Amino acid sequence: MSYLDVPRLHFAGSFIAKPSTVNNIPTNYDPATPGTTGLVLSWNPNGNHDWEFLDCTVRTAVTGDGTIWNAERSEPIIGAGVQSRSRPPFNAKLVDLDTEQQMVSQIWGLRINVAVSATEYVVGNFRPMSFDDIWARVPDGQQDWMFSAYYQSVLEDLTWGDNATSPFLRELCKASPDKLSIKFVVDAYQDLYYMKDFNRGRIVGTIGPAYDDEPPNFLKGRQLRPFGQNSPLNYGYAKVDKSRRKLVVDLGNSVPTQSDHSTKPPSQSETSPPIDVGTLIVAVVPAKGDPDELGKYDYSLETYLAAAGVQEYFLTDAQLSALADTPIGVIQTRPPKGTKKAAGTLLQESPSGAYINCTQPFLRMNPGESCSVELFAFQFGEPAAKQSIALGFNNSALQGQEPAIPPAPAYWAVGVPASALTFPQSVVTDSRGRATFDLAASDPGNPRQVIDGQVYGVGFSWALDNLPNFPPDSNNFVSVLVFDSFKKEPTWENLQPFLMQYAVLYPFMDSIFILSDPEVYRQNMKAFKRVISLPITDPGHMPVTRDMSRDKRQALLAWLNKGAPLS
Repeated sequence: MSYLDVPRLHFAGSFIAKPSTVNNIPTNYDPATPGTTGLVLSWNPNGNHDWEFLDCTVRTAVTGDGTIWNAERSEPIIGAGVQSRSRPPFNAKLVDLDTEQQMVSQIWGLRINVAVSATEYVVGNFRPMSFDDIWARVPDGQQDWMFSAYYQSVLEDLTWGDNATSPFLRELCKASPDKLSIKFVVDAYQDLYYMKDFNRGRIVGTIGPAYDDEPPNFLKGRQLRPFGQNSPLNYGYAKVDKSRRKLVVDLGNSVPTQSDHSTKPPSQSETSPPIDVGTLIVAVVPAKGDPDELGKYDYSLETYLAAAGVQEYFLTDAQLSALADTPIGVIQTRPPKGTKKAAGTLLQESPSGAYINCTQPFLRMNPGESCSVELFAFQFGEPAAKQSIALGFNNSALQGQEPAIPPAPAYWAVGVPASALTFPQSVVTDSRGRATFDLAASDPGNPRQVIDGQVYGVGFSWALDNLPNFPPDSNNFVSVLVFDSFKKEPTWENLQPFLMQYAVLYPFMDSIFILSDPEVYRQNMKAFKRVISLPITDPGHMPVTRDMSRDKRQALLAWLNKGAPLS
């Protein structure tokens, strides 16, 4: 079961994200950077890291018997609000792992409510997760509004209303009462501060059942990969629903979109039309012979907003049998306007059917801690047992250099020393296609000097998942931040340097509390102790950027417990 199973609903609307951008620049961490005149503030220096849904509504719902509810064939769930609920005064937070790893931006403290009315709803906590498959969706776009990515996770700790009028909600509750699977695509983000829709972007998403035998953050199914170097499409995903004799395909984060060739991005939910990529056909693609076409993929804007890029195809007995060991593909049969010849295959599953991913794409670790990482390996959507998976460092996708090459500052270095993060060289999948390995952290010894800890990439490699012309997704590795040890006495003299750094890097917080003034801590001691002690998953956790180490947090609490003395 997953977001692609039934019953499921699709929603569309907008989102708001307000990250601070001062901490994106490594040089801003250096106390030698001269005041505000030397800082690189980028496009949103006063962001408070809030993240929330805006004007999102259910557009389509599909029930177990195949009924499709929409605006023309209504059910109470159609038009229901999909809202992010906060615990005042805290909204959900959007943060990066590290200034040198900004490609796993995470949402923390998000609570999602799907509501037909005040008494008819389902609400749950979004398990914190980072985005995946980020790509330049607008080929001629500018700045951040050219990008698109998806978040996939589960909604937990569910609360259901009476659901008296919505058969769909009752069916969804019966199918998956304890947790739900959710995936949403975000794009067309407006990062120009002088535009009226600044900090807003478009969102489409899907919510369906969730069960314990599936990974929370990626599909227990099949991955479609760009075929050739010039494919205009990004990664897609698919699942064979044997009981319903359907192939369910998700290209919600795959088709490029247009811009208006100006400084204004297409950031409203009803804009961002797709680029003409010709006629797309979903097919079974054997190694020899012609593809077996299943049907056209409709990538129109109207269909995208209605179903978040998810479409279904009926399977004959022969097609269902073939898909057990034959790749799925997306074929261009009519070329785009102005092009003379169709390109053929644009997306295809690996010929081996192999796909592997991890359930912990980001980790924060302190010296002496260990964390388990779980891998899922599939072949043609089924668990791949007794497969050897090689493990090793993969720092190539991090933003820094390994090591920092002079004249680059030392704090640009990533992945060193390697000895601060240890793990086995390989693991073998069990009968369920799963493998687990442990990461153990030790003190990296402050290799970046002005930036706490070190960031590492840990890759996993499966021979069947790395065939010529079908390389694995470069986004699939574990990003790990290992903090430095902090063993100094909890005095203001020892705490002031990193608290001053926070004041510089997060201007919004410093506008509320002057973090470099010890008197502020004494006057607000109870509040500081409470937010610093909250779980990292809580929307009120401080610092909002989740980058204060265990040791520094404990030292700060010890100082506050002593009354915040100056000496």
